[in-house]
Amino acid sequence: MSKKYHVQRREFLSPLAEWGAYVIATVEDARERHVRVPDPYEFAEYQEINLRISDGSKEISLYLDVNTVEERLNTLEMLRMLTEVIDEFKRAVETEVEVLNAQQPMPKHARAASAVH
Repeated sequence: MSKKYHVQRREFLSPLAEWGAYVIATVEDARERHVRVPDPYEFAEYQEINLRISDGSKEISLYLDVNTVEERLNTLEMLRMLTEVIDEFKRAVETEVEVLNAQQPMPKHARAASAVH
């Protein structure tokens, strides 16, 4: 039986794919597992849940454990915190881009091009 997934997504993070920045998110769907393995720490039976992020030169890999109740709670808390920090980081970068755009005048050739319509 082939594995099924809640999400199995790969995306480039830049419109320029040659830069190599990407994200890969994988969450295996365990609903169709009918066999219970006695050893929950046997590698072959770990549920595939991971998040890989690369800026094109280095990769961060998060392999999240959900084998025990404690691991599941920890994984959810890690994801909540990660989401919170990324959201805050995004807002800060958006603010900084606005500040920089306001401080840096538009180049002459861009002004001329925008005036000709």
